[in-house]
Amino acid sequence: MIHEYTFRIYYKDTDASGIAYHANYLAYAERARTEMFNEAGLAMPDLLKRGDSFVVSHAEIDYRRPAPLNSIVKIRSQIIKIKAASCLVEQLFYVDNQLITKIVVEAVSVDTNTLRPKRIPTDIRALYEKYLKETKGEENAK
Repeated sequence: MIHEYTFRIYYKDTDASGIAYHANYLAYAERARTEMFNEAGLAMPDLLKRGDSFVVSHAEIDYRRPAPLNSIVKIRSQIIKIKAASCLVEQLFYVDNQLITKIVVEAVSVDTNTLRPKRIPTDIRALYEKYLKETKGEENAK
């Protein structure tokens, strides 16, 4: 399943040339992932109460086209791989149905008390699997 998150580029989001400032894309991606996890039943306050959290350990960004002021951006997020203690999330940004940016983030499961990596809990893994991208001829690591 693919999660979709839509938002508008506001003046405060732009640089001097009137396009979305490059560093803002990480914040947009974070919002989209948060909404995807909320929809899956993984509200961050609930995770924190039980001692679970996820931190970004790696991000790759491929900027292809700009997002101009006032444009409507759609982010399509999908988990592309689940590992023992982390997952890879692919986030594709579109304006007018044109791909403008691709971000792949690795999020690591951590214990909030020790801040050390830990295996993704079984119930969280099951929710993540709802958004796991189907790949032909490839098996996602579990």
